[in-house]
Amino acid sequence: MKKVPVWLGTISLLAVGTSIALFERTPISQVAAEGCNKAVVSSVKHIDLNDNEEPEIRAYYSSLNALSEEERTGTNLLKNLRPILYNMDYYSYDDVWKIYEITDRDWEASKPEDDVYGEYDSATNCYLNYQYSSGISSTKNNPYVHALYRDPDNPNGKIRNWDDHAATGTNREHVWCQSRGFKAPSGAEGPAGTDVHHLICADGRVNQTHHNNNPYGYVRSIDQETAAYNQTYPFLAGNKRGAPATAYTVPAGETACDVVFEPQDCDKGDIARACFYMVARYNNLGGHDQISDYEPNLTLADYPTSNGAREASSATHAVAMGIMSDLLEWNRNDPVDAYEIHRNNLIYNNYQHNRNPFIDFPEWAEYIWG
Repeated sequence: MKKVPVWLGTISLLAVGTSIALFERTPISQVAAEGCNKAVVSSVKHIDLNDNEEPEIRAYYSSLNALSEEERTGTNLLKNLRPILYNMDYYSYDDVWKIYEITDRDWEASKPEDDVYGEYDSATNCYLNYQYSSGISSTKNNPYVHALYRDPDNPNGKIRNWDDHAATGTNREHVWCQSRGFKAPSGAEGPAGTDVHHLICADGRVNQTHHNNNPYGYVRSIDQETAAYNQTYPFLAGNKRGAPATAYTVPAGETACDVVFEPQDCDKGDIARACFYMVARYNNLGGHDQISDYEPNLTLADYPTSNGAREASSATHAVAMGIMSDLLEWNRNDPVDAYEIHRNNLIYNNYQHNRNPFIDFPEWAEYIWG
């Protein structure tokens, strides 16, 4: 069962349709990277496990204060969040498995003081010299991980980070499918392809079979293959693939899919907020960057977008994922919890040095798309 939802304080917004409220300017302890930089995870040995305080989080977004009200409204907010989120480090696809030892860890099942390789300091709640595993055949610390799509209350669903990376174990799940805008010629590459705000540890069966490249949405009727999987693997039974339940209209010239993927209830909000982040981080609303397979142009659609062949984005063509109205409902019905907040802070403090604003302020989704 998910922990009690945690909302970040009393961060007020103005009435629907107007701009976000101003932020206090408070000095922040974490200096974000300037620009978008390739990094190596083996150099990240001092790891801070503490969560950021509300003044620090507010300060991260404080450059919005200098903007006019119009520039803090609707899609202009997406445009102006992008340069804040762009200041990040990113890592190789192989490094992501090592990052999961920290960001996607089940901290109740694998406590930091139990690690042999890491020199955990309980006084500061930091690792002083963390040592990562280098693969399944060379594990050091091998923590249990919190995997998307697995029932957290079913003990048969528990798995360690390096146990099994095949379809029977865990995958690096691109919540926003790579085929929808940024599949690089040589596979998953950063920034977009290895951005751990949406590249999340997940069950391999559901990732490869149920989700695959399907858009998100409520399912009206489960297909036979999904029903068979759910009977065989009860800890996956909350996930569905099938015909969409939400009525939609397909814009002229676009193609819809007749299959959608609906994750278990406790993952719905996490997935929605990961999709919202991708549109805020990777868009061309400001017209300021070269769009490529590494820096795509993304948007949300209110219909089930194609699950077919790869579609590349361009400076003038944003590639969409859907169904937006369902994602907004998932954001409301599955609120941010302590695990999600902690993961956001771990990514910010130790690895990418950028944040998911829709975990910090989930209500912002309503002010942009609601």
